Amino acid sequence: MRSILLLVACGLLFLSTLTAAQLPEDPAALQSKPRPGYGTGAAQTTAQAAARYRYWEAPPDSLRRVLTEQRADTARLRTLLHLLDLQLENVNPKEAAALATRLGRPEARALRLLPTAQGSDPKLLVAQLDSMKAAITAFDQLGRPVPRLLSALLPSYAALNQQEAMRTYYQTKRRYYQARGATENVAACLYNLSRYYVYKGDYNQSISHYLRAAELYRGFDRFSYYNRLMGVGARYAEWGNPAKALPYLQQALRAPRRWGLRTYIYHTIARLWLQQHDYPAALQAVEQALRLPAGETNFGVSRPHEKPQGLILKSAVLLALGRTAEAGPLLYQAQRQADSLHLPLTGPGGNLELDATWARYYAARGEVSRAETAWLEAYHKARANGNATLRLKYLRELAGFYQAQHQPAPAARYALAATALADTMETAQGALHVASYEFEQADRVQQARIARLRESQLLATAQARRQRLLLGATLAGSALLAGLGYVLWRSNQQKQRANEQLEQQQAALRAQRDETARALAELRMTQAQLIQKEKMASLGELTAGIAHEIQNPLNFVTNFSDVSAELMLELQEAQLAGDGEEVTVLAGDVIQNLTKIRQHGQRASSIVRGMLEHARPSTGERQPTDVNALCEEYLRLAYQGQRTKDSLFEVEITTNFAPGLAPVHLVAADVGHVLLNLYANAFYALHQRRQQGEPGYEPTLQVTTEHLGEQVEIRVQDNGGGMADDVQAKIFQPFFTTKPAGEGTGLGLSLSYDIIAQGHGGTLQVESQEGEGSQFVLSLPA
Repeated sequence: MRSILLLVACGLLFLSTLTAAQLPEDPAALQSKPRPGYGTGAAQTTAQAAARYRYWEAPPDSLRRVLTEQRADTARLRTLLHLLDLQLENVNPKEAAALATRLGRPEARALRLLPTAQGSDPKLLVAQLDSMKAAITAFDQLGRPVPRLLSALLPSYAALNQQEAMRTYYQTKRRYYQARGATENVAACLYNLSRYYVYKGDYNQSISHYLRAAELYRGFDRFSYYNRLMGVGARYAEWGNPAKALPYLQQALRAPRRWGLRTYIYHTIARLWLQQHDYPAALQAVEQALRLPAGETNFGVSRPHEKPQGLILKSAVLLALGRTAEAGPLLYQAQRQADSLHLPLTGPGGNLELDATWARYYAARGEVSRAETAWLEAYHKARANGNATLRLKYLRELAGFYQAQHQPAPAARYALAATALADTMETAQGALHVASYEFEQADRVQQARIARLRESQLLATAQARRQRLLLGATLAGSALLAGLGYVLWRSNQQKQRANEQLEQQQAALRAQRDETARALAELRMTQAQLIQKEKMASLGELTAGIAHEIQNPLNFVTNFSDVSAELMLELQEAQLAGDGEEVTVLAGDVIQNLTKIRQHGQRASSIVRGMLEHARPSTGERQPTDVNALCEEYLRLAYQGQRTKDSLFEVEITTNFAPGLAPVHLVAADVGHVLLNLYANAFYALHQRRQQGEPGYEPTLQVTTEHLGEQVEIRVQDNGGGMADDVQAKIFQPFFTTKPAGEGTGLGLSLSYDIIAQGHGGTLQVESQEGEGSQFVLSLPA
């Protein structure tokens, strides 16, 4: 008994060793392994992604409450650094710098460089800008991401009207961060560059940079991701593409309410409807924005500019609705708030079009002089600000204003300036009003889908191989266990039931295998029957033509036999009459008739041999063949076959065979089968179009052979009904046919394609236009 147990253990050890040695690693496990990388560009686990979101989306108010309760220096410094990462406003970096210095932290130098004084004086703004850039450089040396700090430079650049310097700085930083894989900072640079292109009115570049930034923000900061989508919608709205703007704005509305994005979104939707002259919808959107809670903030940063923006926008809508009296009080209220807050023309809430709205208000009241002053003030501010979008808008408004006042000179001057600026902007960004990045992204998505399909195919192949190896190991183990079971049965009757169950399982497997084999055999038989049906259909076409061809020599044999019989009677009479000369003449005529009978008999025999050769399975042996003769012979047989089916069928046949065409090595029976199929299809198409009763229609078929370099080309062209594009795409697929049920198997062209492409290394192509006919081009190696 001990030896039996030892044998069982050895068998199991062998089975486990075989499985472990031969099976590859699980493909799913290979996929789940983390790949090396930096920042959000590398693969993240769910826990890592959640940690990134928690860090960059933490509410600053909550962090400030935590800070008031913390006493330990290390904890306070960590919270202060977190606050500085989220926003520079309302955070004094002095304490953080002091704590970092006291604790000997490497961030101390960068923190000391951060500006502490705020103001609007140009000299102070320059100093603030230089301090923040120096702090960013210090953080870069530590490898610490500072995307919010990078964006904090924007207001200073805007206040100093240094857009070109801003572009140069962010482009340089972007290249620096991309080389080091600092994804968070790359996202910030892309966003800030998008703001530059907004100033320049280049919506193509602006939206493309917004979308590139959003793609990166999505991996670590969903607030900024939705913010960028909101910006894309706003830019598309300004660009005049509402169909693209609305989907992005609707996506941005999915952001949590606590993030405070809804006011800006509703403002943008209102501007969009105002552009589309849907004034009730615009009024509804702006009132939704004004009804939102006044204390709603953007991650702890107040946005006082939103209220005057909403008042100005509502005034513009009311003016468009002709409700001038209601617009005046709103404008006065907006003016007071804008003056008290010192709001710039272009800020985080968009363009502050207060002067332009005043101009429309004065124009509606008939105060032409005040309207002119307001329009000129709006235009001069836009030009000083460098905002190309507003410049173009106000130039057009001024041209229209002076045109309405019957002042053609200034109207023409502003119209020409608007046209020149519009041409410049249109040349720079294209006229489709769709950002080029969207096309690039669509192409990348398609390439990624192809890559995923290829990867899935590789994984499926690996999985199938693994399963095969498992099955082999299982079968080997089953065989081993069956042998061990026999030994155990003799030693221990208690194992008999287990062995019986194993036998039943093996019987079930064999039954399944037999059933599968039987189904496969039936499938192959069905396929063979369909192929044979197609060959017999082709043989039927051939036989019909042969029947007509063989009738001629048989008629000759019958006629010459009858004449020969009459000559023999005359020969007997001349012989009895002793007319030797007449006997000689009659004998010569009989011999000549017999010779012709033999010739026509050989012709009939040749036709029968050709039919048998066509019906006989191909040997696959290629022989030198006269292609012109082959085309002509099967054309004649196919035409006679069609005439046999329809005696009224007539077609004008034109052959244009290349003279002196050298023999081509091919299997004549197989290529003849292909030609017969092409001719039959052409005659069918001609017959179908003729039945439509089209006036003046003459069925024509042209067969051409030509020697082209290393190829011999055969063209079969008809002027039948032709084929649609979707039919051409599937014409060589097995079992596809356009003929009614019972008239075709759908295998003719499929078999023909296989004969030419696989059997002869050539090509078979179709060129067709619906309503004008079809042309099949058969190319064979010369």
